[in-house]
Amino acid sequence: MSPSRRGRSGNTGRPGSGSTAFPARALLEGPELAVPLAELLTPHRLVLESWDHERTFDRPGAGVTALCRVVALDPAGARTSLYAGITTAPAAVRGPVLRTSAAGTPLFLWLHPHDPLLPDLPWALSPEQIGQQVFGGADSAGVRLKVTGYRPLRRAVVQATAGQSQAYIKVVLPGQAEGLRQRHELLAASAVPSPDLLPGAEGRSAVVLAALPGEPLVRELAAGTSRITAADLTGLLDALPESALALRRRPAWAERAHAYGRAASGVLPGLEARIHQVSAGIAALVADLDPGPVVPVHGDFYEGNLLTAGGRITGLLDVDGLGPGHRIDDLAGFLGHLAVLARLSPESALPRQLEAFQGPFETAAVQAGSSAPALNARAAGVALSLVSGARAGQLDRQANAERRLAAAESLLERARQGPGA
Repeated sequence: MSPSRRGRSGNTGRPGSGSTAFPARALLEGPELAVPLAELLTPHRLVLESWDHERTFDRPGAGVTALCRVVALDPAGARTSLYAGITTAPAAVRGPVLRTSAAGTPLFLWLHPHDPLLPDLPWALSPEQIGQQVFGGADSAGVRLKVTGYRPLRRAVVQATAGQSQAYIKVVLPGQAEGLRQRHELLAASAVPSPDLLPGAEGRSAVVLAALPGEPLVRELAAGTSRITAADLTGLLDALPESALALRRRPAWAERAHAYGRAASGVLPGLEARIHQVSAGIAALVADLDPGPVVPVHGDFYEGNLLTAGGRITGLLDVDGLGPGHRIDDLAGFLGHLAVLARLSPESALPRQLEAFQGPFETAAVQAGSSAPALNARAAGVALSLVSGARAGQLDRQANAERRLAAAESLLERARQGPGA
């Protein structure tokens, strides 16, 4: 249910529904992919029968990537279903890809799970390898593997189960696993509930993490049954270890408002002027308003990365961004996501939850050395970053994207009206 900025931007699954005003995105969602996909299948002695566009991942400055579900025919005429990745990102040439082009645009393609930048993804999806190395020699017949998160060319999460044992395997870019292990070790020595590191991925671009109890906070928020308060969340952030200040800082979402505005225009090409007003307004306030001192931050703090059970927080997930930053950016991450969810599900308890958290978070922003306007401006930046991730569901893609944009506009207006703005 949680909106995502990096992997939920598929259309209705009908090739050709992309925007002609934005060639890269339109190309990866359109009928021009027929020839590149057929090329990709040929070495495997497969013939393309059909495909459905599933998701688009638009990373400002780093290319556009799409996933497609492909149906192909083998030499005996039997149908087989598989997934293909297609990207305009030149970085993909670091791994094994098909290099081709369509409509004058260079393209790089691969068949899942052979992501060119995630060389250990095939390992993480091998029951034999995981049974031996993660579950201590478990029979591969009893190993169950499920991809629970995948951001092409960036990372993947695989849920692994063998009998009563369960683990999560996080596959990252080469060179990133050691930093991720370091972050989990820092949290293990703190009061923050986070997944413990498990053995099994030594020497690989991956980590193995223990499962934690609880359910994602978003479920209780939507149902109106959550007992988690703003004080619980700020208390969790207070417990982040000071040693995280020595880690590398990752820019906050709101600090790239113009880039996310351009990505949003790819989904809403008829609203470029409106989107530019929002991105420019966010950028101006982010530049003008004091964000407060540098402190340890989670870096991607929102309801989807929080587990709860029995009225308490049982897990803080996705700690790749742990490091130095501003407290209001963690608060803004939660507030921006919640504002989008409230717009997308107005019939749920989420609008009331937004009201319940906004005031206390504004107070917390002041206590953190910043201000309510700075918090809301940065929350607007988070909401804007989620626009390009819109996809069809209960709403069609454009309506979904417009509601996300409206959430950003509302937060920006509140920032402008607040004291000190």
